[in-house]
Amino acid sequence: MNSPGWYLLLIFLFTLSIALRYELMFFFTVLLGLASLASNLWIRHCLEGVSYRRALGNTRLNFGEETQLSIEVTNAKLLPLAWLMVLDHFPPDVTLLTRQPGDEPQSHILANLMALRWYERVRRTYRIRGDKRGEFHFGPADIISGDVFGFYWQTEAAPEADTLLVYPKVVPISRLGLPPAWPLPEEKASFRLIEDPLRMATVREYVPGDSMRYVHWKTTARLQRLQTKVFDPGASRVLFLFTDVQTSLNPYGMIPEYLELVITAAASIATHALAANQAVALHTNSGIGNSNNCVYVPPSRSPAQLTQILETLARLDPFRQFSLSHLLLRDMQSLPYGGTVVAISALPVEETLEALLTIQENGHPVVLLTVGEQPTRAPERLRVYHLGGRDAWHRLATLELA
Repeated sequence: MNSPGWYLLLIFLFTLSIALRYELMFFFTVLLGLASLASNLWIRHCLEGVSYRRALGNTRLNFGEETQLSIEVTNAKLLPLAWLMVLDHFPPDVTLLTRQPGDEPQSHILANLMALRWYERVRRTYRIRGDKRGEFHFGPADIISGDVFGFYWQTEAAPEADTLLVYPKVVPISRLGLPPAWPLPEEKASFRLIEDPLRMATVREYVPGDSMRYVHWKTTARLQRLQTKVFDPGASRVLFLFTDVQTSLNPYGMIPEYLELVITAAASIATHALAANQAVALHTNSGIGNSNNCVYVPPSRSPAQLTQILETLARLDPFRQFSLSHLLLRDMQSLPYGGTVVAISALPVEETLEALLTIQENGHPVVLLTVGEQPTRAPERLRVYHLGGRDAWHRLATLELA
């Protein structure tokens, strides 16, 4: 309707209608001319002054938690829009709970079709739920509009994107089949754990070899004998979580249920230990994004440690950089004496078991948590708990927590 040939045809019909004094042709030609001009006006200016904004109620969600997704379209000009469509990329692993009139559900696309008057703003609100762990991206979006007849249209990109991070499922460790107190040996260790100078338990007589830094001078002055501070060893224990993302013998294969169970176990144990004021470190044999470096979270019991661990586990790639046994042997030298090692794996091969026994012989309590349809056969010297397989993950995924 807006080509030069079309306008030449209208001029010819207009001239012919005047020459023949054919009123019906005259009015029809004028109507087509006005429609063509209106169409051309809409095509040229339909997307001027149009803006699109997307907002998430929360950018961090716990597993299964809901939040609000809001979109806002503004037509900041005098020209009304008979129709406008916004095609916004929507991550398929995020559950869309509500729809609005005029939405056109498509694969991986949130489509909104609307009409806007001059200087009108339209807002629509959706409820979404994070039913899968991970980092999800909303956008970019395409804004499409055109003439009132729908013959021609223009497209404009809205490149802004928003990111939603869904944390792994966290459950009480008793739901994993572990002892409620803590999945560690109940017997007392035969070695002395590293002392924490921030938490003093009592005072005792000084003996040769004690550090002079820990002399309790007030009690020494009162008793006239050297007294030294005794610290709470339990406060200084560090839990080292070794998380193995490999779930298939093929390094490029993956069993999703096993991976999610491994990560849920790591997140739940870290939450439990930090709640007990125990320092936690996270070692993984995978990276984040396109990074070739394995992720490591240094030990800490600060309030921010749990958030850092959960964010790391949420973003963790499903494919390993190297084996768990390599990770254990590589990081063994950096473990402080007495630090507890908890390894979680769906493929505890012979090399992994040998590495864990070596760490245990070097003075570290060791616990192995296995994932799979069948329990792993391990040496009796090694404390092993089997978490289950696909059914165990499905039970945890649908578990409603108070």
